[in-house]
Amino acid sequence: MTPPPSSKSAALYPTRSAAGALLGQQLAGRGYIGCVLLGITPEGVEIAAHAAKAMGAQFDVLVAAFIKLGSNLAPIGAIAESVPSEMDPDFQPAGNLLDKLTSAIDESRARVNQDLILYRTQRPVKKLAGRIEVIVDGQVAYPWRVLAAAKAAEQLNAKQVVIATPVATQAAADRIGARRYEFVCPSVVMDAAGHPSPYGDAAGETPERLRAIMIAHQAA
Repeated sequence: MTPPPSSKSAALYPTRSAAGALLGQQLAGRGYIGCVLLGITPEGVEIAAHAAKAMGAQFDVLVAAFIKLGSNLAPIGAIAESVPSEMDPDFQPAGNLLDKLTSAIDESRARVNQDLILYRTQRPVKKLAGRIEVIVDGQVAYPWRVLAAAKAAEQLNAKQVVIATPVATQAAADRIGARRYEFVCPSVVMDAAGHPSPYGDAAGETPERLRAIMIAHQAA
């Protein structure tokens, strides 16, 4: 008897290492040699590490977090490192949401400060001044986190900021393009929520986070 087809979506990439290697090859092919790759915590860390290895580039991590008004709601912005928050310009909160928004921003800032200890033990990012810096995330369904990270890199005097990811939504790609950032992405999907299973080696949140922390410490 033939088993019924699985309802689970086929992965875009067999593993994160394969996705990172492909991304690194595409970055190198575009001439981004001698750059620094910055993986956004947690999902972008492993991808950035493998991309950096594939292209012989330096690698480090940037800490960022989405801002949400509820755990099941789409993010309305993001915070990266110590720069001001990056907000969705289409989000116009009514007066009754202002206190909730302030609390959400404070919670995201606290999470970033906590993760700076976990991922970088509060050490500074590798020197970016005068260099091309590539922001890497695992999947960009919403652009606010990579845009916040780009703002942080610009504050560190990067010569040019590039945003890269193995998979992104068309809406996010359009937002990034509108901000004039070079965007490198092998797979752009139309679903506003992103791809349900971008990597075949998907793991639970806790193992992925722990693995990302270990990889981040190796970048020191």
